Amino acid sequence: MAADERLDAAALVDQDELIELTKGICRIPSPLGEEGAVAQYTAEWMERQGWEVDLQEVVVGRPNVVAISRGAPEYQSFLLNGHLDMPMPFGQWRHDPFDPWVEDGVLYGAGIQDMKGGTAALIAAATAVARAGIKERGDIIVTAVMHHDTIGLGTKYFLDACPWRIDAAINGEPTNLAVQLFHGGAWGFEITLRGIGRHHVLIEEGVSAVEGMARVISRVSRDSLTFTPDPRHPDLPSIVIGRVDGGEYNTMTAARATARGDARWLPSMSVDGMKADLQRVVDQVCAEMPGLSGKVSTFRQQWPYETSVEEPVVQRVIRAHTREFGRAPKITTGLPLSRGITDTADIVRRGIPAALYGPSEWRTEPDEGIAVRDLVGCARVYAATCAESVTQRRG
Repeated sequence: MAADERLDAAALVDQDELIELTKGICRIPSPLGEEGAVAQYTAEWMERQGWEVDLQEVVVGRPNVVAISRGAPEYQSFLLNGHLDMPMPFGQWRHDPFDPWVEDGVLYGAGIQDMKGGTAALIAAATAVARAGIKERGDIIVTAVMHHDTIGLGTKYFLDACPWRIDAAINGEPTNLAVQLFHGGAWGFEITLRGIGRHHVLIEEGVSAVEGMARVISRVSRDSLTFTPDPRHPDLPSIVIGRVDGGEYNTMTAARATARGDARWLPSMSVDGMKADLQRVVDQVCAEMPGLSGKVSTFRQQWPYETSVEEPVVQRVIRAHTREFGRAPKITTGLPLSRGITDTADIVRRGIPAALYGPSEWRTEPDEGIAVRDLVGCARVYAATCAESVTQRRG
């Protein structure tokens, strides 16, 4: 494919259309578990643009949007992947977060950074390539999935059910226009302690699970985990306990306490290994407090992601970004996204080469926004990458 054809496809990304699509997606609240309405809106928008669209019901009322623009089987196919669930807005916004607005060149709206802006850019880019009228190309596939969260349920379901061969992919999570080559895995864990509940008048007979949990939490840290440091990824592993609950009455020792936390881990580590590490901490505290017992369990996890800068799809993103922005993108394996989680991990585990690149920082906060120039430029990078990918012949 000639370079001018790629540029023609990228130029077909319409700024006004992209802004309106982003606003439309941001207007619809879609917290985890309530993705149905925004999926319906997205599917209807894509159908109006000529896409073949399915609402793939992963859970009742919570579908994936799966769209395809069919090409020829002798050419490579390309997947553009994003998610529709969002963290709900919090704090004091200057305007209604579900009434998106543009101010001083920035588009603001609920969930725009994680990742409704990126998903809209992926859709607009794919639509531009489909409209370009390229005669010899492969399939273009778009997935706007439900339930990204940590476990990546929507993308896992799509990949399990996908009837098409996928030759390369891009995920549009927020990287602030850097090309991210790595992130660690995520392990969601729960620590449950059981003590002996006794009223204050019999407090000597009680064993407080809350007191035991305080001891456990004070000892859980990066140093609790068994790992071999990786100089390429010095910020991993990391661990945090973010939620604690225990007891029923303020007049009794707590018979039960639970804590939930999150660990981000290196590819050389394992969930079983981390679980055993934390169980040793729990067992140590239980030995100090006779009558206390406890266990560590897993409630969710995601795999690490890693790719090479030499991967053809990564090189296409780098070239497209350089053309669009007049400078090479930052190429990184580090923070902040090295501690992030994306569905790119599942895509790569299925043997599909994938790049991770998206607009904006990953800062869910009041008045979150994306510079219009970055949003449009990112969509044009997606379009050029997609166009170059789908015009490669299969080997």
